[in-house]
Amino acid sequence: MKISLLFIKAIVLVLILLVLICGVLNDLRAQTYQLEMGTNVTSFQFRNSEGTDIDFLKNGSGSSFKLGVEYKLIDTTKDISSSSRKFIYFSQKPRIASLLSMFHIDFQVEANQLNAVGDNQSIPFSYQTNFVGLSGGLGFNSPQIKQWSLNLQSKISGHKIIQGNQEVGNQFIDLTHDSQFSPIQLFAGLGIQLQKKVNENLVLFLNFQRMQTFHREALGKPTLNFLNNTISIGIKLL
Repeated sequence: MKISLLFIKAIVLVLILLVLICGVLNDLRAQTYQLEMGTNVTSFQFRNSEGTDIDFLKNGSGSSFKLGVEYKLIDTTKDISSSSRKFIYFSQKPRIASLLSMFHIDFQVEANQLNAVGDNQSIPFSYQTNFVGLSGGLGFNSPQIKQWSLNLQSKISGHKIIQGNQEVGNQFIDLTHDSQFSPIQLFAGLGIQLQKKVNENLVLFLNFQRMQTFHREALGKPTLNFLNNTISIGIKLL
C-alpha cells in the first residue's frame, strides 16, 4: 500500500490540529493519549439520478492515521478524593462511581484515504482521495481479565476532502470540487478494541471500526455514501 506525499502532509495538519485541541482541552487533564495507524477498506455506495444502484464499484484500501485523547467520566483514582460537591456525592455512591469510571469520551484528529476501483464496459477507473477530520465518541471499557479488556465505542466524525482524483482510462478528474465529495462528510458508527495493558503507563490495542455516511436521496440527483471499515493497531499512554 503506497502512502502519498499529500497523505504525509495531511498527517502534519493532523498534528497541528491536535496541538490546538490539546490547548483548548488542557484544563480537562486527559487520562489517556493515543496514537493509531491502520488500513481503511472503503465501499462507495453510489446511486445515480434515476435511483439505480451502481454495482460496478469495488472496495478500495487506503491508509488511516489518528491521534487522540480520552477522558473518563469519573476517575476513581483521583477525583473521589476531591473536595468538590460532585465528587463528595460520588464518594458516597461508590458503585455508581465505579460504573461511571468504565465510561469515557474521546476526541481524535484523523487523516484517512477513502478509495475505490471499478470498471464499466471494459473501461477501468479508480478513486484516490485524502480526507482530514475530527471525531468524537462515547466508550465503555470492560473489566480487565489478566490485563486484557474490551473497549466498545459509538463514534461520530466529520471529514473534509483535501485531495482527490478520479482516474478514467487515461484521464484524471479533480474531485475536490465535485458536489458528491467536496461537502463535509458526516460519519456515524461503532468500534471495538481489544486492549492489553503492558504496564501502568502503556496499553496496546487492536481496533476495528465501522463508519458510514447517511446522505438522503434527492429526487433526480445522484447520491454517494461511504461505508468505511478500519482495522488498526495503536498505543495508549496513561
